[in-house]
Amino acid sequence: MTKLIEYGKAAKIRFRHLITGLAVLMLFAASASASILLDRVVAVVDRDVITWSELYRTMEFELSGKLAGLSPEEKKEQLKRYEKDFLDMLIDTKIQLNEARRLNIGVSEEDINSAINRIRQKYGLSEKEFLEALRNEGFTLQEYKKKVTEQITLSKLVNIEIRSKIIVTEGEIENYIKTNGDSFDLSESYRIRHIIFPAGTDEEKAEARRKATEVIKLLDSGESFESVVRKFSEGSDASKGGDLGFIKKKDLAKEFLQVIEGMKVGEYSKPFWSGKGFHVIMLEGKSLPDSEAALKKKVREILIEKKLRKSLKDYLRSLRSRVFIEVKL
Repeated sequence: MTKLIEYGKAAKIRFRHLITGLAVLMLFAASASASILLDRVVAVVDRDVITWSELYRTMEFELSGKLAGLSPEEKKEQLKRYEKDFLDMLIDTKIQLNEARRLNIGVSEEDINSAINRIRQKYGLSEKEFLEALRNEGFTLQEYKKKVTEQITLSKLVNIEIRSKIIVTEGEIENYIKTNGDSFDLSESYRIRHIIFPAGTDEEKAEARRKATEVIKLLDSGESFESVVRKFSEGSDASKGGDLGFIKKKDLAKEFLQVIEGMKVGEYSKPFWSGKGFHVIMLEGKSLPDSEAALKKKVREILIEKKLRKSLKDYLRSLRSRVFIEVKL
């Protein structure tokens, strides 16, 4: 099934492949029989044809990461494995582009140039550097524009024919939240750095309190919390600067929670007792839960994408049933 991605994301993926190095149909060029195969028709879609060279160029483009570092024989074996999947993808692409033409869905030169400029700027490339990257990978600007044009066209087709018709109800959103609540961060979280001096006996408690008081003096003098942790904390996390990461409010011990709720980000506490020892903590950061509106918006997007994938499969099945397809691979 073809990958129908928003054109910006798809073009981004393509450019990443483009600048990391992809082979340009050199794999079988050494033999005379391979030269003949380059022009072989592997599928017919109504009046369009898909050639062996088009199929293999697409596979090398999309699989550049998997092909990197492989020997010619290994590449040949890898490409052979994906032939049918990629041929299906190309057939679906041809069908959709034909349907877009039938519906008069067009792409302006301004749309294409704007998309390419956004891609170029994202990677911090000047126009000259961008063109050089294309040339280095065996692409002309016109070939790249054709790829971008196709992605914009497919995106427009999906938006008009599928996405715009998807409805997500409030009931579906609420049911999804109830069923999948554990996958969302629904409570406040705190990121904490921690100094501890464990103690059990009265004598150990007195010594732990003394050490904690000395630590506060160092912090008050301007020494960084992380540095003090590494030098003096007796906790197992000392080597990490006492960083406990984000901990949800509901998972914090009451002694910690009582101290943290009165702190601002960047502040450190006075020494406090937890039953296991004396602690000094620093509030490194806070993570607030999504508001109800933000959570519902996030869930709506998830449900739209789920429905989009199902609708897309049905839509492609319907388009395929209306056209002549002959596979010759």
